[in-house]
Amino acid sequence: MQHIRMLLVGLVAAGAPLAAAAADRQECFSIVAGRAATACGGVLFAHNEDNALEDAAGFWMFPRASAAGASAYACLQMPGCPESDVLLNEHGVAIASDNCPSREDRPELAGGGIAGPELRHRVAREARTARQGVEIIGALVDRVGYAVSGRTYLIADPREGWLVAVVHGKHWVAARVPDDAVAVIANTYTIGEVDLADGARFLGSHDLVEYATRRGWHDPSKEPFSFEKAYADQNTRVAASNTHRAWRGLARIAAGAVPAPGSAPLPFCVKPASPVTVASLAAVLRDHYEGTPFAAPAGVSPHNGPVRTICVPRTNSASVFQLRASQPAPIGIVWWLCLCQPCSNPFVPLYPWAGPPPAAYGFDAGNAAAPGAPAYRLFGDHARRIDADYEKRIVEARRRLHAIEDATYALQPAVEEAARAAWAANPDRARELLTRFSWGTIGRAVEAAETPQR
Repeated sequence: MQHIRMLLVGLVAAGAPLAAAAADRQECFSIVAGRAATACGGVLFAHNEDNALEDAAGFWMFPRASAAGASAYACLQMPGCPESDVLLNEHGVAIASDNCPSREDRPELAGGGIAGPELRHRVAREARTARQGVEIIGALVDRVGYAVSGRTYLIADPREGWLVAVVHGKHWVAARVPDDAVAVIANTYTIGEVDLADGARFLGSHDLVEYATRRGWHDPSKEPFSFEKAYADQNTRVAASNTHRAWRGLARIAAGAVPAPGSAPLPFCVKPASPVTVASLAAVLRDHYEGTPFAAPAGVSPHNGPVRTICVPRTNSASVFQLRASQPAPIGIVWWLCLCQPCSNPFVPLYPWAGPPPAAYGFDAGNAAAPGAPAYRLFGDHARRIDADYEKRIVEARRRLHAIEDATYALQPAVEEAARAAWAANPDRARELLTRFSWGTIGRAVEAAETPQR
């Protein structure tokens, strides 16, 4: 098989981060939609990375490689904070994570345990499916333990989406998102009911309930077992910064009513009111509680309301992975990437088999010869200019970004149809079509960010 090079992207907003607690800088937000819940018939996986890293990063590329006894696959990576890498391999397996503190204070670890980027990189190198990614994480946690408080890994492929909650030490559980449903997570565990006898829906540590009962975190005589209630940090699981974002994400998608934040446990997933699209998930990633009691008052930046919003100035990238098995992987796997703050900047399509954008776009932050500002700085500065006078400037910024996105969404089916027609006889032609489509959208996004607001 010919070696395939895939595009690796890392974005970091330039400039000083907000005055936030260290824990806040670990906050992210994610959505996974099953393939029967989407308009495209594939799994959609959306993620805001909110670390406000100061380290500059740009496009990185890794060739497909192999080693004796194991395979490594090309992937997309966000370098910087060790737990901030967002990866996509050539099989359409995507992985990102949300920091989810646990209440574990007596962790069992072997050799210091495992943490940092290793878990997700193992998944990107070795997994051909999301379920295999779950099994890789589970085996490592079982063997050596997880070295930090807790985290939920989100792993998706064109057929399935999973949430994998790991606890400090040697406990973990994974739940599959139903094909006809959508799951949302905002920095606290969301997996409640667990039935490890149902291996199609759940995987996890064999002593999950027994250990929680022994520690006094669960009383089987009083209530059914809930993983999140037993294992989550008890302050984090009720923090408004988490409960309100999760509620808002579910409420924007659900066909029915979702309990108000703090009034009752939120569901792990919901059935959508209408088929989910890239555009509808992008809208959730941009949300500031508009039209709710939690929105900022008029005349104030929506990022400065009473409760932490889904979109924040420290969002250094927003992604929607469109993972479809209905067409060849080079066409069906798309990373829609927004650089920095998504309420101010557009999402652009990146196809794994397409080449990197030209150096003139400045996406490679390590390329000192690239003219103009690197993209991470260009789009970060653009977002900060808007936020300085948000109510006045967002109108024109929103008009521009929607003009770019709407045109791109409208053109995508025709481009992909032409690429499919060319794929069997002339894959280079198919790649050229996808590359030109991607580069053209990126070029318009860069031009919009460079053009002064009226």
